[in-house]
Amino acid sequence: MQIDVHSWGALFRFKTSKPRMSKQNDELKRRVYEIFQPAPVGEARIAARRRDVSTAIRVRFFLMALIWVLVGVIILASYSDVYQRYHNLFNAVFAFAIVVFTIELLLRLWSCTVDPRFRGPIKGRLKCLFTTSLLINLLVIVPFYAKPLFPGADVFINAAIILIIIKLLTYSSVFKFVIDVLQAKKNELVTALAIDLILLITFSSFMFIIEHGSDPRDFSSIPAAGWWAAQTLTTVGYGDLVPTTPLGQFLAVFAMFLGIATFAIPIAIIGAGFTEAFEARRGGAGKQAADPCKLLGNLADLKEQGVITEEEFAAKKQELLTRL
Repeated sequence: MQIDVHSWGALFRFKTSKPRMSKQNDELKRRVYEIFQPAPVGEARIAARRRDVSTAIRVRFFLMALIWVLVGVIILASYSDVYQRYHNLFNAVFAFAIVVFTIELLLRLWSCTVDPRFRGPIKGRLKCLFTTSLLINLLVIVPFYAKPLFPGADVFINAAIILIIIKLLTYSSVFKFVIDVLQAKKNELVTALAIDLILLITFSSFMFIIEHGSDPRDFSSIPAAGWWAAQTLTTVGYGDLVPTTPLGQFLAVFAMFLGIATFAIPIAIIGAGFTEAFEARRGGAGKQAADPCKLLGNLADLKEQGVITEEEFAAKKQELLTRL
């Protein structure tokens, strides 16, 4: 039996090329994923992937600028004469933006499997699709692609325009910062809002009982009186509903003073949460910069993940050890 050495060599090269191609594919996915959704990283990773970080900054700047342009177009298009004059330009800008958002959505779905949260080619991508940013992206682009099938569905286009503004919020780091503050204070906020809700129902019920007999049109029900209670307790006071009986006016004065005291509580809680978050951010940044042990641990993780080489790890490790 004659063995073809060249054939076996070619087969061996084909078999060993698969893991290499798979590794290159995973590396490309990781880079694409971090460009569109950069995660918080340490100094070592930023230094090792400075080019990726720079690309991510440029891509996110482009997307943010495009969304701001869309917001400007939406504002200008609200003037009917301006829209009639430049509607072709506005439609072209919208079409270009939808194409960009579609490419972004596809790339993020393709690359999301490198994230441990989204493992799996189907289940992982479906889970990623239903995250806040991608779901908003999907809801923005679907109405525009569906418009030829449903020519009269302008309401969906208007909804997509609103979602574009929401998309602007999700791309902003300020949005995530606000969400983190609200989550940190959610227990206190729930308690404060429960108190406010109880007061709202109580004053609505009492005002309905007092004023319904003399003003059945304005105070026709407890929900109608609830509109008065809401604007009184929050000290907004539109003045469209006014109690006319002496007892009702006395209750209104009491509601005003109590509203100032109680409806300010959620504002105080949120203000305290922002103060704590700003102090933690400043303190955390200083601590991280002065903590070589933590950076050394991050370096070891990066080496295991194959982000940096053994030589880069050794050089950076030696630099960090000099700080101890």
